[in-house]
Amino acid sequence: MSHPLDSRMANTPWRLLSLMVVALAVLGGCRTVPVQVSPLASELRFSGRVDRGHPGGPRLAWGGTSLTARFTGTSIGLRLLDLPKNEELSPNRFRFSVDGAPFRDLYVGEGRLLYRLAEHLPEGEHLLRLEKETESVVGETQLLGLELAPGARLLPAPPAPSRRIEFIGDSGLTGYGIEGKNETCSFNAETQRNSLTWAALVATELQAEAAFIAFSGKGVAVNYSNDPTPTLPQLYERTLPYREDSRWDFHAWVPDAVVIQLGANDFWKEHPGEERFRGAYRSLVEGIRGRYPNAHILCVLGSSLIDEWPKDVHARTHARTLISGVVETLSQGGDARVHFVEVPARREEEGFGCTWHPSRKTHQRVAEQMTPLLRELLGWR
Repeated sequence: MSHPLDSRMANTPWRLLSLMVVALAVLGGCRTVPVQVSPLASELRFSGRVDRGHPGGPRLAWGGTSLTARFTGTSIGLRLLDLPKNEELSPNRFRFSVDGAPFRDLYVGEGRLLYRLAEHLPEGEHLLRLEKETESVVGETQLLGLELAPGARLLPAPPAPSRRIEFIGDSGLTGYGIEGKNETCSFNAETQRNSLTWAALVATELQAEAAFIAFSGKGVAVNYSNDPTPTLPQLYERTLPYREDSRWDFHAWVPDAVVIQLGANDFWKEHPGEERFRGAYRSLVEGIRGRYPNAHILCVLGSSLIDEWPKDVHARTHARTLISGVVETLSQGGDARVHFVEVPARREEEGFGCTWHPSRKTHQRVAEQMTPLLRELLGWR
């Protein structure tokens, strides 16, 4: 039996018939060609500080920055370019999940590469979540685009959570060495995982969108080993910490709470000086208050500060006095939304991550302390 189209084509002029054949061939080819999605597509949702102004595609550096994408079709791939800062620490490590499945690791190799994250998915809508596990010291990663199955399309990502928390810190908030076996291992991408830090655990439990501005070795006034590079308060101004001209727009994302955990590197060898530390810490807090008038600001004495090391410095005692003193001064000056919080020092029985950094057990304990505290302060139920 002939198709109805057959009779129409029999009476069609050859020139028109040729055009129809070409058109059908093109349409048929489109159904077999993967769909390329621009990295600048407005449907993509990023969390954390991401430089979306680069014409080649958004760049991510801070640990915990993430991408959420909703799409149709049976597969998804990402085109990424790794921009390492230290070859010895490379590559950058991400984790990803499609449709809520358990997260899997993705190490970003050298060059412009396509990473096929999922194939043979059922027809319908799907959701990708990609999170950066390694910190800025490892390097930046640039998104060059997405690749979807033939005929698929990108859909608007679901809205971000309405709750927002910003975390500011050093290696204690980057997940440095958190997956190390003990204190004898050294830093590398395989032992760092932002998603296991107490800050990430708190954000997940409170169903809040989080931004992490944390960098290993950085202090408030003095960096570890007296490193002359910018301190954390200076990097706080930037979208990409290694780029001085990459300035963050503080109106783009306003948090409900800002949590600061700094000070351990200032006391890496000796007391940094009362006036120097106090002035730098107060300036940081006042700068945050100027940008976020209504946010709660929590100044945390972290678990890594101990009196036993450095020897005879009594770092934890001095840091407690200085940080709580800044909070008390600001509170007496009328700021009712600035708070001092002490997290108990690390415990031997909890073990250690690489180079005596907090272990997973320590991070979990701190999360259990901070979650109800933030919930109460912010009235989140």
